[in-house]
Amino acid sequence: MLNKAKQTRVLHVFMNLNLGGAESRIMDLFRSQDAEVLLNDFVIMTNEHCYFTDEVLAKGGNVHVIDSPRNGILKNLWQLYLLLRAKPQYTAIHAHTSYYSGLCVFIAFLAGISARITHARNTKTGFDNFSTRMMLSLGRVLSAIFATSRFAISTDAGNFLYGKKSMQGHFEVVPNAFNFHNIRHKQEVSDDEKLKYAIDLKVLNIVCVGRFYAVKNHVFLLNVINELASEGDGFCLHLIGDGELNEILLAQVKCLGLENNVRFWGKRADVDQLLSLFDVMVMTSKSEGLGVASLEAQAAGLPCVLSTGIPQEADIGVGLCRYLDLSLPYEEWANAIQQQVLSAVVSKAEIDQKFEQRGYLLSATRQRYLDAYLHHEKN
Repeated sequence: MLNKAKQTRVLHVFMNLNLGGAESRIMDLFRSQDAEVLLNDFVIMTNEHCYFTDEVLAKGGNVHVIDSPRNGILKNLWQLYLLLRAKPQYTAIHAHTSYYSGLCVFIAFLAGISARITHARNTKTGFDNFSTRMMLSLGRVLSAIFATSRFAISTDAGNFLYGKKSMQGHFEVVPNAFNFHNIRHKQEVSDDEKLKYAIDLKVLNIVCVGRFYAVKNHVFLLNVINELASEGDGFCLHLIGDGELNEILLAQVKCLGLENNVRFWGKRADVDQLLSLFDVMVMTSKSEGLGVASLEAQAAGLPCVLSTGIPQEADIGVGLCRYLDLSLPYEEWANAIQQQVLSAVVSKAEIDQKFEQRGYLLSATRQRYLDAYLHHEKN
């Protein structure tokens, strides 16, 4: 058995461990990682009981809780420092927290952690104000100086977090690996199974997966759906997710008279099995680090209509994606949805082969992360 004292131990930094894209992708790796080779632990900054907490604990991982930086940044960083200094000491830190990642790797440097990884996963911050811009600039400088590896899930995400010039722009795009093999192709799903989920076989079934936050732009999507409704009611929009705008979206659906055309599924952990029930994916996000839901939709063989706020890397190149600018009228979006659903069917074998070629295998990403975590052994 591996000597625990010499075991590679990485601490992943998140704000929480709920069903977000970054958290879900790291959990895919957590489940498939050999604990004899690498121990993955987590630190979060909320006292709420998170979705993945029980799973991590059941599999022998640790979830540490420190105060949120919103409740005092100095206290937050001091608690992180003490955690990194505790014995047995972590050999690597992997921060998934936008500009705060720069602060993490600085504290990790002070704590003597040799492998310090920042990971760009977004192309915008939640707020665009002076203090946020200052923190972003500080995060860039600290990451440039103290990170031993700078990862990004897309070129746009990397340019946003690290900057586009000089060493601040030096980063590596690492595909956001996921279990694409496990996502069922739409041709594998029978009508009987669709009926079990109360899917109307006679209408166009449109799906959107995403948290109900402003950046996901559901309000725009519902206006597009209202445009579709002006041409008839032979469709249903399926919204998978929840969030702070839930009541606002429910009210908008009622105001537009779309109660019979929009179905709220709530938060689901089985999205990989649900996607194949639908006909087309639509994402109207103002911005995305990558747009993982669109990748999952392509894995299921679904045509996708995507906003230009989603990076081009989200298109795996099998002809299933069409991009539209959010400045276009709702009518053009509605027409694009109706046209895109007629796209030629692409086989599961061809889709999976393309994902493999583009580096989305869990094994490839797992090895790239491990190489970064072993930085301490190379110096």
